[in-house]
Amino acid sequence: MRRSLSALLLLVCFVTISGCSPFAKDAVPPAEPKKKISLLHYFSGSLSGGLQEMVNAFNKESSQYQMTATPLDHEAFKTSIQDTLASPSSSDLYSYWAGSRVRSVTAKLTPLDDVWERAQLSSSVSPVVADACTYDGKKYMLPLTQHYVAFFYNKKVFARAGVKPPKTWDEFHAVCAKLQADNITPLALGAKDKWPAQFWFDYLLLRTAGYDYRQKLLDGSLSYNDAPVRRVFDLWADLVKKGYFTPNPLQTAWDSGANESVYKGTAAMTLMGTWIIGYYGDAEHNWQPGEDYDYFAFPTIDENIPAYTLGPIDGLVLSKNALQPQGAKEALVHLTALDSLKTMSRGSGAFVPRSDVPAAFYSPMQQRMAAELGATPRWAFNYDLSTPPAIANAGLVLFSEFLEFPDQRNELITRTATKISRLWR
Repeated sequence: MRRSLSALLLLVCFVTISGCSPFAKDAVPPAEPKKKISLLHYFSGSLSGGLQEMVNAFNKESSQYQMTATPLDHEAFKTSIQDTLASPSSSDLYSYWAGSRVRSVTAKLTPLDDVWERAQLSSSVSPVVADACTYDGKKYMLPLTQHYVAFFYNKKVFARAGVKPPKTWDEFHAVCAKLQADNITPLALGAKDKWPAQFWFDYLLLRTAGYDYRQKLLDGSLSYNDAPVRRVFDLWADLVKKGYFTPNPLQTAWDSGANESVYKGTAAMTLMGTWIIGYYGDAEHNWQPGEDYDYFAFPTIDENIPAYTLGPIDGLVLSKNALQPQGAKEALVHLTALDSLKTMSRGSGAFVPRSDVPAAFYSPMQQRMAAELGATPRWAFNYDLSTPPAIANAGLVLFSEFLEFPDQRNELITRTATKISRLWR
């Protein structure tokens, strides 16, 4: 009797739950877990806008892959990437700066020509950006941003002082003198991290010696002892000694120091990249471009030299040691699509590094900037992206020492010229 009852119960149980059994005819197998992709990047702190939103969109759309984006401090990233790229457990993808930074690690990267074509970038990226992504005839980087370095100024401060954006070097000096007379610091500079000071050297050299001279200097063909370089420091020293810059710029942060002083009106302007647009447009500041602040190009010093433009191009590279190379390539196609790059632009203030973005996407101020960029005869990467890392570091140290001891500039230049000459050997 017990056996019959047990058999009956088993039969009832089987009939009742057979539709849920893993062996049932119509059962749905459990979903495969997503494969992991890793991205290490430097879009952190005041530079964080946009990237995580792009990653979130990819993870929502992809049925196969899940990307984890890990931010690293800007300065720490510069020193760590050489070692992490060599590690078997390195990240799949990295953000990196176009120019000498990417060139210095191409042996540790996977070429991306196939991804470039899949993403249809050949027909949607300008020659300037395409060249920035090409090394030894191969594409090693896919572009995320294109930034422009210019002066950004507080419109109310300029209006109260009765000054307008200068176009020439003489006008620039006159504006600084008027602002100083009104007890306003004319030029906010936060060089605590060294790199913000380089824009002064870059533009002064571009406006006095030109693009070709600068390229030869930065590729080791010319010496820092030469007269054009010394002239740059003489022009720069004149501004420093007149007290136009932030007091103690080497103890001042570029964002919470220099940017904030312009925002609060204690300083009038700062020479900075378009990532400042993302900074001023965040929830804390909510400053509107063209209304609360505006920009102007670095003034003309020599009328015979064209107005070259300057700025970095950020992109993504694929490690040769990537654990998930195919998934990383899928992510690259998504992250460099127009809608993704527009998300990055809104968060970071950068220009979309594609030519198919509608002009109306940008604010009127950015549209004016874009027209200026389109008319430039040459595009230059900033100093630390235009020369190998060891030499770039020597130059950044020189700029910092100069700001501390402008009267000793000739000795500092001579010492740095000797050091850089040895590094090139």
